[in-house]
Amino acid sequence: MERGELMAALRVVCLGGGWSAIYLSRSLKKAINRGDVELTIVSRDNFHTFHGFIAEMLTGKVSPTNITSPSRRLFPPARFHNAEIKSVDVEKKTVTTSRLLDGKEQVLDYDHLVVALGSIDDLSRYPGIAQHALQLKTYSDNFKVRSHLLAMLEMAEVEPDPVERQRLLTFVVVGAGFGGVEVATELMEYFQRLAKKEYAGLDPSEIRVVMVHSGARILPELGERQPKLIGYAEKTIAKAGIEVLTGTRISAATRDEAILSDGTVVPTRSIISSSGTALSPLLDLMPYERDERGRVITDEFVRVPGTDDVWAAGDCAAVPHPQGGTCPAVAIYAMYGGRQIGRNIVRQLEGKPLKRFTFPGLGDACSLGRHKAVSHLKGFRFYGTPAWIVWRAFFWWYVPSRERKADIAFDWLCAPFFGRDIVGVGVATPYGLRREHYETGQAVVRQGEVGQAIYVITSGTADIVRETPEGEVVVTALGPGDHFGEKAVFEKTRRTATVRATSPLEVLSLGEAEARALAETISVFGAAVRELPNEPEHNPAPLPGAPVTPAG
Repeated sequence: MERGELMAALRVVCLGGGWSAIYLSRSLKKAINRGDVELTIVSRDNFHTFHGFIAEMLTGKVSPTNITSPSRRLFPPARFHNAEIKSVDVEKKTVTTSRLLDGKEQVLDYDHLVVALGSIDDLSRYPGIAQHALQLKTYSDNFKVRSHLLAMLEMAEVEPDPVERQRLLTFVVVGAGFGGVEVATELMEYFQRLAKKEYAGLDPSEIRVVMVHSGARILPELGERQPKLIGYAEKTIAKAGIEVLTGTRISAATRDEAILSDGTVVPTRSIISSSGTALSPLLDLMPYERDERGRVITDEFVRVPGTDDVWAAGDCAAVPHPQGGTCPAVAIYAMYGGRQIGRNIVRQLEGKPLKRFTFPGLGDACSLGRHKAVSHLKGFRFYGTPAWIVWRAFFWWYVPSRERKADIAFDWLCAPFFGRDIVGVGVATPYGLRREHYETGQAVVRQGEVGQAIYVITSGTADIVRETPEGEVVVTALGPGDHFGEKAVFEKTRRTATVRATSPLEVLSLGEAEARALAETISVFGAAVRELPNEPEHNPAPLPGAPVTPAG
């Protein structure tokens, strides 16, 4: 009689659907088919995002959907559980999930737990990052960035104000690791190409790409091991016209500016964040030892010490590197970590001794745009076009599905003949309720503007300033709890005054449609927002068709 007929299958639950999960499912495939193991992979997304070609997706070389692969084609014969992970009870050996539709919960039991939660963007690094910086972590973030970039070009071409035009055409990339360098170099090439061929009203010389990096040199992943590769990259980037500000951090992000640690202010509508990650708060629910970066510590078998049934891999795990230290948070170590976990689960099931994680790495590669790159593979260094071929071939090989490999190859073949895709889908998003950050001296709203939102101050101070022929007049000061902007929204008039921050300012803004819906539905809210105690007495510039009315 077979073993699977004598006892129930070993229940393995994997938290996260990234690289570790893909290679875990592949290494357990035979055991699952035999009935020895039942693997369930839990993820809130029903697709996997391939980050290796994010820069090419942003710049139209690869179609947006082609950097994603459907989870239900990656994980079989494992089960895929599409839901949010709510909690983990390591004593009862259960994982509680909730479906995205309505939060309905479900409990999964496990015999073995694999923690592969990856990482998330660190939104605490500087004021305004959550509200005004563009993130590159999730697929929806990347799609939003792509649409935003095209929108900037569209608006810049028809913008008559040279100051605002330059702001629209200035792009700040925060971080000069592999991701930041690839995005910055691809963007510069892409924008200049579009300015020459697609946007007749733009001059390529108007495009400004600024890369801000806290370290002394770019590409810290190469460290001191590959100084020649770093030097080549620095020269190539400088030749492309990209401004690199090393030894500098961004200290605040606002709607109109990037404020740097040395006091430099860069007027821009586009701050792209490509540095700094945080770990999932779910790790705080588990009683396992963490390293100084908050990652779950594992032993040489990729198992959590003190347990026989908990494993961890990927960005959220501190896995010992066979050559010393811990494995870096890059995809290939997550792949091989997941594979080693699967193999060791089978070995444990069969009563065999576990095997150590011995993968030393293959090398590194970074694209520099214009068919150039730097790379090293098994001790061999490559520069320029040969390095770019190595880079493309290496990343293409690791695209997780054959379908997407074919799609990406087809995109590459078509682009030289038909050009790059420049359709900006989803530029206009619902306004809703959101937080905004402003630095001292910045205007939240300006006199004469069309009102699109009302504001409530949550922290900081501001002045309401009215511009008159004799100069500016401070009408009143505002602080936490005060609100402004209602008159322009509810009476369809232009802003009657400028509201300027007098200290770092945090506000909640509510879009016009939402504010009107609340006012029409909740009479108390409607009455309160129309009191307008802080507005000037008259509106000097009503919108066409709107009457001039007293403010209070």
